[in-house]
Amino acid sequence: MYLDKDAILNSLTKEDIIKIVTYFGSSYPKTDSNGDLIFQSVCHGSDSWKLYYYHEPNEDKGYKGRTFHCYSKCSDSFNVVELVIRANRVKGKNLTWYKALRFVGELTGKLAVTSADEIEKEKNRINDFEWINRLKSVKKNRREVPTLSEISENILDTFYYAPHEDWLNDNISREALSRYEIGYYGLTNQIIIPHRDKDNRLIGIRGRYLDESDIERVGKYVPLQISGKFLSHQLGSNLYGINVTQNKIKSIRKAMLLESEKGCMQNYSYFGEDSFAVATCGSNITVTQQKLLLQYLKCEEVIVAFDREYHDAHSFEAEIYYNKLVKKVAGLVPYCKVCLLLDSENRLPYKASPTDMGKETLLELLDEKIVITMDEVNRVLKESKKEK
Repeated sequence: MYLDKDAILNSLTKEDIIKIVTYFGSSYPKTDSNGDLIFQSVCHGSDSWKLYYYHEPNEDKGYKGRTFHCYSKCSDSFNVVELVIRANRVKGKNLTWYKALRFVGELTGKLAVTSADEIEKEKNRINDFEWINRLKSVKKNRREVPTLSEISENILDTFYYAPHEDWLNDNISREALSRYEIGYYGLTNQIIIPHRDKDNRLIGIRGRYLDESDIERVGKYVPLQISGKFLSHQLGSNLYGINVTQNKIKSIRKAMLLESEKGCMQNYSYFGEDSFAVATCGSNITVTQQKLLLQYLKCEEVIVAFDREYHDAHSFEAEIYYNKLVKKVAGLVPYCKVCLLLDSENRLPYKASPTDMGKETLLELLDEKIVITMDEVNRVLKESKKEK
């Protein structure tokens, strides 16, 4: 059984919100002149009446609805799941995003779940016959996406979930860190990155070392090791963040493909639940990842936003990198629209992701995306053969 996030959150009434916030110690809310609810700031353990709740969208203030904003210490906006995480943290308890979502559903009596059978039916439900025809050649050679081993959820209770300053200063919001269940493991001084599959199963945990000595000795990102056991998985057999953004991707049939987990969090920080980003966790796109994009997510467009691997946008080095990207997306081009995000104006530093320099830069790059055709793939492959 899997938690149905949208069904739970979209069903919450103002009375449900009052029940949740007062559970954590706020008095019954006041209301402002617009009828919006005002609570005591349980998000950081204060008695001040600085926590506002906007149930309906507020265009003047830029809120989409069902949004809290703390006008005191937090000084940011978040949803009810993030409120539960913060309120528990004040009490000395660590909650992952999914445990907080379950709490919201159980407290309000709106714990919506989806069975594995229902998920499988939804996965196979396609109404677009043109899409079916386009994938015939793919399905002739089809093998199922492998099911990776599951890790016990209890391991997540080992970590601390306060946002780490290093990532908050890197265009990543507190809500994004909570949404992706980013934690901290003091024993090894690592930022913890849980990986989940499309069915929300915990399949691996990666750690990001913070000490320079560890980075030089082992590397920056490695599988987490606890009690002598590596909590690793085949990175190429999954798309990081698919559990967070798959509903949006399926609804718009478009995905942004990034290299790193951090890029997914940055994208979520810019666009929230409208984010349609997933990550390959490497600079290659495996056959399994292509199947996830085409057969499971049913993408009609894939935007490849890999890290910049050239110093000058108008150099031979940049041309070589472009050709390398074209080869990597060759397996996707026959079946969907494929675009590349390339920095032609030298806005990104060397090795930077298109998400690294903020939302405005990312939007500029999206406006300049380059469509890759089969003719272009064939040209690059032909030239590559000549060079050999």
